[in-house]
Formats: sequence, C-alpha cells, structure tokens
Amino acid sequence: MFRTGWAIRRVAGDGCYHGLAMPRPARSRALLALTSLMAAVLVACAPAHSTALRFSTWGSLDEIATLRPILEAFTRKEGVPVELIHIPDEYAHKLRLMVVGGTVPDVMFMSNEALPGFARKGVLADLALRLAKDGQLRERDFFPQVLDAMRWKGTLHGLPRDLSNLVVFYNKDLFDEAGVPYPKPGWTMADLQRIAPKLTVPGKRWAIGFQPNPLIWTPWVWSHGGDIVDASMTRCTLGDPAAREGLQVYLDLRHRQHVAPSDKDTGNARMTQLFATGKLAMFVYGRWAVPGYRRKIKFNWDVTTFPAGPAGSVVDTDASGWAMSARTRQPEAAWKLIRHLASRESIEAFTRSGLIVPSRPDVAYGPAFLSGSPAGSRVFLDVIAKGRPTRVPPAYDEITWELIDGLGPMWTGEESLDEALPPVIKRVDALLAEVR
Repeated sequence: MFRTGWAIRRVAGDGCYHGLAMPRPARSRALLALTSLMAAVLVACAPAHSTALRFSTWGSLDEIATLRPILEAFTRKEGVPVELIHIPDEYAHKLRLMVVGGTVPDVMFMSNEALPGFARKGVLADLALRLAKDGQLRERDFFPQVLDAMRWKGTLHGLPRDLSNLVVFYNKDLFDEAGVPYPKPGWTMADLQRIAPKLTVPGKRWAIGFQPNPLIWTPWVWSHGGDIVDASMTRCTLGDPAAREGLQVYLDLRHRQHVAPSDKDTGNARMTQLFATGKLAMFVYGRWAVPGYRRKIKFNWDVTTFPAGPAGSVVDTDASGWAMSARTRQPEAAWKLIRHLASRESIEAFTRSGLIVPSRPDVAYGPAFLSGSPAGSRVFLDVIAKGRPTRVPPAYDEITWELIDGLGPMWTGEESLDEALPPVIKRVDALLAEVR
C-alpha cells in the first residue's frame, strides 16, 4: 500500500470527493480504509484513455498562465496534445491517491522532498539514460546540485526546473532609519545579534521574522553543524549539541532578545505580509516572494546571504522539476515534453516573472534572472556552492508534521527546548524505524 502521509484535508477539487482532516489519533485506523475508498473513487473519475499526455502540476494562476503557452508550443511542434491537471494545494497527497487509483499522470511536476516516496514505490521512471542519449539536452545544462536533488539512491528521476533556496530579505529604508549598515554577504550570527536590537521598536516593528516551519529554521541548525536526521536517515539528531545550539539561537531571537515577533504580536499576519508593510527589517524566505514584492512594495529592499554560524552559512539547494511515470504508455512523447519544459526557452519564461531561481546556469546568469529587483539577485546563485539538499527519508511528510506539531509549544514559549525535544525525537525515530 502506498503511504498517504499526514492527514488528508481535501482531495482533488474535481467534484469527485472532498474529505475532512483527521485528528492524529485517528490516522492509523482510518488511512487504510480511506485510501481504499479514494482508489475506487479515482478510478471511477478517471478519463477514458486518449492520445493526450496527462501532465500534473501545482502553482498559482500566474504560474499556470506562464505554463499554458509553453504547453501549446509543445503541441504545435510535436503534434501531441497535453491534458493539464492543475492541483493548487496538497499536491503530493492528491498525487498519491491518483497513483493508488491507477490514474497516475504521464508527466508530473515533483519536488525533491516528495520524490523519494514515489521513487521507492517504483512510480517514477529512470531518466538518466534518456538524458545521456539526448542530442538537445545534457547534464551540464543544469547546476549539478539541483540535478543531484532530483536523484534517489543514485537514480535520476526528474529534470529540475528551479532551485529552491533561502536568503535574507531586508528593508533598506529601515536600516537607513536606524543608522545600521546593510548586511553584506559573509555576515555572521554575531552580527545579526549585534544589530537586531537597533532595528527593533517594541510593539511596532521587529528586526527579523520568526516562523515555526522546518523549512525556515533548518538553516539555523545546519549553520551550527547540526541536522534533523543523520546521513543514513535512521536517527533523529535534533538532540545532538550542534542542532540544539542552532535551535536555541533561533528561539532566543524571540524569547530572550525579543527582536522577533511572537504569535501575539503578529495575530494572523504572515511574515511575508509583515515585511511588505514595513514591520520587519529582515526575514528569511525564498525566491517565490519576489513577483508579489515587485508589484506591491514601495520601499527599498534587497536580499543577502543567511548569516554564518560555526559551520558557515548553509541553506538548502532543494529543487522542483519534471518526472515521468514508469507506467506511461507514451514514454517517448513524455520524454519530449520533459525536454521541452527543461529547454532554455521554457526555463527563461518561468524565470522572467521573478518566481524561480532557474536550474540552468545559462538562464541564471542572464538578464531573465539578474535584471529587475532585487538588485542582489546574484546572492541566490552565490549560495549554491555551499548549500545542500534536504535529507528526505520516505516518511518525510509525517516527520515534518511531527516537527510542526511537537515543537509548537517550544516556539510559543510554553515549553523549553529540554521539554519539547525528547518526545519529538522519539516519534521521529519511530517513523524512521517504521519505514526500515
């Protein structure tokens, strides 16, 4: 049975089925029955076989608007129609249900965090030989780090569209107002701790954002030399000294130094909104914020590197790209679609909006990426060399939610690091052992 990950909140918005979130204690009892039900429903909803390639993706309406002309150009060139399956939320969960139901798309947009769960079940085709033999596309067309992110156990299961990494967005006007020099590449955690009080006005604005999502706090752990799981992905390592130090430094921004907002300070506002309204001097985030900020922000802003800790400045080099179903009836056409999507022209089209850090150096070092705001866009490229993909065990989804749920009281100050970590580590270890 294919793992369904955490609770299913909503299933594909096609009118076939809409589910409800299950509380954690009910998951183990309900998932098997629910997955079987979903399989039957999805088979009933599946379209009759046609010559069209079925292609699934997530993305905003703006992103889909960029994608459609690319797909139309492919159809004109190759004579192969493409059925676009747009799944804007809970993408990986809905894709798992499609696999269980026998309706897996021919080509799937896939993140490297989701990829292992599909690859270990034999859902994804090996693309290495096709890429090696292709006359139009080569391995050297991509940053090696992002190509590696689309591998599982050494097998290439996708061609990357983009690199997902984190930088520090900062409000230059607030720095000027406080008389603080702008943070430069190479700055450190000590620099951050020194300038943060000068950028904070209690109750009005804060030096830096604070988010409980592991995506955001993992660089604090990595940059102190720690990690969430070990290299063999058999043990949770958040209790190791280096990881604990990174977590504590992050916690102290909120609870000891009071330079990051609390939940009470923010209400329901997101860090992206607080930054856009001038209430944050800095926050850690990814390239996907850029299109909206280009349209909405009136103040001067830019990006810089994540502050270096004892192990340096270490952020993720995760990726998203296109994978092929191992069960497709049209493997040649599916490869041609992937090749078309990964071409320089297509990657440039995705890049111009500011949405992505492109997977191809020939696009990344050109005007499609480097022109426009932020002026320091090259920072996204400069951090690649020292970055690393997230370690993704097959139970990654469930582990992520264990971290979010279990560490929640620590982030709010209801529990200390010593109180919150042990039960979370125990549950993560159990999930790692369950997969083994």
